[in-house]
Amino acid sequence: MAVDPSDDHDRLPCGNSVDALLRHLTSGEPTPHESACEYCREQAEELRPLVSAVRRTGDQEVGAPPGLLADVMRAVRAERRTSGTVVLSGPGPGGTEVRGTAVAAMLRASVESVPGVVVGRCRVEQTPEGLVVLATARVALGLPIVEAAEEARRAMRSLVEDRLGLRAARVDIDVVDLDDPAG
Repeated sequence: MAVDPSDDHDRLPCGNSVDALLRHLTSGEPTPHESACEYCREQAEELRPLVSAVRRTGDQEVGAPPGLLADVMRAVRAERRTSGTVVLSGPGPGGTEVRGTAVAAMLRASVESVPGVVVGRCRVEQTPEGLVVLATARVALGLPIVEAAEEARRAMRSLVEDRLGLRAARVDIDVVDLDDPAG
């Protein structure tokens, strides 16, 4: 069965195109057929609110609100730059580059299985010695901080070595806050 690329679904029973009818109505020049045909007149009545709105706004100049460009550029300049890429080697020639922000997101997710630890900022840097991970974390109040940070470090190291196939040169976790689960 062949697929017919025609636009018959946009045609009226008389064969006239709805798009053509709309163009003619918005320009104010319907064809003699469109003025006489019952199908075209019925469709024109349905299109009347749209045609009216197009005619009303057709002469107005559209412009950006004052200060929009400055606001957009301020947001663009404030956007953090990507942290480069991490190159993963594979079995064949060449390599795969993964954005540092994607690797950081994976590292944060790897710690989700560690109870009571939430990783905030996470940066990665690929060095000749391996991947260096610098992260901040919050630990739940009442947990031993050293043990919780070590468990998070193991989860991150496992991701770097087992999933990414890289050597973890260093995984530093700076505990910056304690979370009170009750409050």
